[in-house]
Amino acid sequence: MNLNFENPFADYGNIIRGERFIGRTDSLEVIESRIVRPKEAGNLAIIGEPRIGKSSLVYKSIIDRKEEFIARKFIPIWINLATYDKSSIFFRSLVMRCMDEMEELDWLSEAVQRAAERALEDELSWSEGYNRIQRFFEKVKKAGYRVLFILDEFDHARRLFKGDVSGFQGLRELSYRPEWRVYYITTSRRSIRHIEEQTGAISTLDGIFHKHYLGMFNSRDIEEYFERLSSIGIPVSAGKDILQFYCGGHPYLLEMLGYEIAELFREEQKIEVEQAANRIIQSFLDQYDRMVDLLREDGSLDKMLQILFGPVVDVKQTDVDEFLKYGLIKAFQESYVGFSEHFHNFLKLVEREIAMSHSKQDVSDLLILWQSTEKILRQIITTNMLNLYGERWIEKLERSHRQKLKPIFDGCREAQQKEKKSFGSRASQNLIDFTYPKDLFAIIFAEWRGTFEPIFGEDKKYWEQRAQLLSKIRNPLAHNRDEVLQEYECKIAEGYCKEIQEKGRSIG
Repeated sequence: MNLNFENPFADYGNIIRGERFIGRTDSLEVIESRIVRPKEAGNLAIIGEPRIGKSSLVYKSIIDRKEEFIARKFIPIWINLATYDKSSIFFRSLVMRCMDEMEELDWLSEAVQRAAERALEDELSWSEGYNRIQRFFEKVKKAGYRVLFILDEFDHARRLFKGDVSGFQGLRELSYRPEWRVYYITTSRRSIRHIEEQTGAISTLDGIFHKHYLGMFNSRDIEEYFERLSSIGIPVSAGKDILQFYCGGHPYLLEMLGYEIAELFREEQKIEVEQAANRIIQSFLDQYDRMVDLLREDGSLDKMLQILFGPVVDVKQTDVDEFLKYGLIKAFQESYVGFSEHFHNFLKLVEREIAMSHSKQDVSDLLILWQSTEKILRQIITTNMLNLYGERWIEKLERSHRQKLKPIFDGCREAQQKEKKSFGSRASQNLIDFTYPKDLFAIIFAEWRGTFEPIFGEDKKYWEQRAQLLSKIRNPLAHNRDEVLQEYECKIAEGYCKEIQEKGRSIG
């Protein structure tokens, strides 16, 4: 067995180029059709989540083929927008970078050089400086050359051009007018329209771009990924389900886990996908946190949680379509789930944390009302059981009601362990958080006489009727299938929730 292999994912997290690049056939074809083949290229905005492979895609399709472009007098120039803090310096750099490339290729004519010197003179007004930049690119075009600017990290434009519509308009004019036309590929998390909206300076720049969303790996890409592992003697067919559970089709997560699988194989000569995942679980959580923070910053986290867990309050089909384009969610049966089961479970944790932070204000939406009612039921149970049996109340309940309650708490422990395994200290420490509505009522009814009867009043049959309906409605609501509930059932359930909340307030 050769253990002196080169780990095929050793450079994960960086721009992937050359033979290291995996898949993306459809996206490469988009760039070919929009930029490479036409005599008169168009502009292309590549949009996707951080670490999804946007920069690598452009590097593979353009920079790795730079000599081919140069042979056609087409000059690709890579610019990281995030390295600029002033728009005037950025626009001057377009001239300077083009000059550097042409000088290195020995393409610099006297006319082009004079135009560049005039454009780069100090103390010019914006309008005069910009006019001279246009004249420079006009000279370049007349000399028979085309220029392609790859504007990486274009999200930074929301800071670079904040409150300044001239920045966006300036970019548009350089590409719109045929006499000096330059071409752009942008990479960004947000659409150009969204970036412009965040600056408060709306222009028409977005209109000259074809938009291509880069999402998760498709099945062909994932098969190529597995071939890379097989090339060093690691057949992971037995671990494909585990890889799918943790990564879905996310390229960065797949490469990070692939690196760890290969290193574990080198160290212990065994293929243990689960063990490899556990070694880097914090890196997965860090990535999820970054994704959630960006969704929260954009004001779209709540909409994603509504789509996945309900209730749908203010989500439009266009919102669903947008998340699907990014690959953050995918259709599953009659609903939607996160791009991987592990990420989906993480979002459940986020959703629970948000729900727990909500105030006890009256709400009209049935699921939110029921979620707050569940919380009150758990508080009622926990408070009374602690007072009656002390800290080890769950164990005492299991012994007293072994047949009814032990299976419930065993199921809760299993769910808790899964959450701890995936999310460590972020998992809930309270076993009762993992109960379902029917479980909560089972605990209440097991200790009804003398404990919960005085709190709830009425008789047990009265509350068994309420428990039956509330247990029934929970899953359809939580999975956005409220259409299977009758209107009268929702109205009755709303009344039952308010009745329970009133009981909670009376003892609170």
